[in-house]
Amino acid sequence: ITVEAGEVGLLVDDSNRYLWAEPGMHNIFSLYTHVVGRPRKVDTSGAIEHGNRTIVTVDQGTLGFCMDQGQPVLLPPGLHSWTSETMRFKGAYNLEDHVIQVGPYTILTVDEGYAAITQNNGKQMVLEGGKTHLLTHQKWRFEKFITLKIQTDDLEKIEAASADNIIMRVNSTVVWRIVNVQTAATMAAETMAATGRDGDVTADIVKLRRDVLKQAIASLASFIGSVNYSDSFHVAAAAQRTAEQPLPAMATPADVLGTEPFVQEPPTASRGAENPMFDQMGMSEAVNHANVITMTYGVEICSINIISANPVDKNLMNSLASGAVAAAEALQSETAARGNAKAVRIEAEAMAATRRIEAGSRHA
Repeated sequence: ITVEAGEVGLLVDDSNRYLWAEPGMHNIFSLYTHVVGRPRKVDTSGAIEHGNRTIVTVDQGTLGFCMDQGQPVLLPPGLHSWTSETMRFKGAYNLEDHVIQVGPYTILTVDEGYAAITQNNGKQMVLEGGKTHLLTHQKWRFEKFITLKIQTDDLEKIEAASADNIIMRVNSTVVWRIVNVQTAATMAAETMAATGRDGDVTADIVKLRRDVLKQAIASLASFIGSVNYSDSFHVAAAAQRTAEQPLPAMATPADVLGTEPFVQEPPTASRGAENPMFDQMGMSEAVNHANVITMTYGVEICSINIISANPVDKNLMNSLASGAVAAAEALQSETAARGNAKAVRIEAEAMAATRRIEAGSRHA
């Protein structure tokens, strides 16, 4: 018999033992030793089984799996050969997948920024990211991955009443993240299917996301309810606050005769924001209000951002537009008056300086 390089011959002797024939030429003297089939090529295309003898080549990046009397046997990459009446090769698994089911074992590769939720005989276990984990028995099951990345969701167009009962339509976004995976998976995330069958659990955190958005909407509505729209939300109110600032003091005789020039103190800036609905301090209170609830299931809301807020009533919008035009005209007139007052003050200071110079010349 001639066996080519890279192949192996299959023989059976007179004692019914299974033998391998190495590459080369073989002269068989026994009448009862015979060749079984053609020589087989030793490669990764599959296992070579010859009675109770097996040759298997496992590629790099894969994991071989055998069963021996009901017990799993894992084969690392390389060439393997054994003689056993009970050990059988079942297949090879590619290790590039994140979840690999190898008989009763499960191999999990969890990326950074994620966590894996598993159930070990009903006890929830969270596996951290950036590592590969081995679940060592059949009842230790993988449930789902949970992302720890920052999430940004659009809040639906909500209608909420302000403090003066004006219905507002608000568009906003919420930014949140999971800070306690154990609590989030236990209290809010769906980790067990109603059918009880493995694989029926969705990989998305739909329920957790829905809970976060509902709480964000509730906190945003509470914040809107504290805003008095008619007093502090439109342009006329901004003009009114500007008008309430004191006018600069006019030059007085005491100022004229004094030795120190008149210096106007700069007006103090108003502490409150022109639009309280976009006030960072007010929004921070809304975020804190939401976090009181969301932290109970392991979620932190980073921010709630209002994109637009307008009254639902169109007639009210038209009235506010008319008021804004009138307020702009009033503000223009007020600006002109302030300019005139400043010119008079400068002229008075110039006259006072002239009188001081003349008085000094006379005494000299």
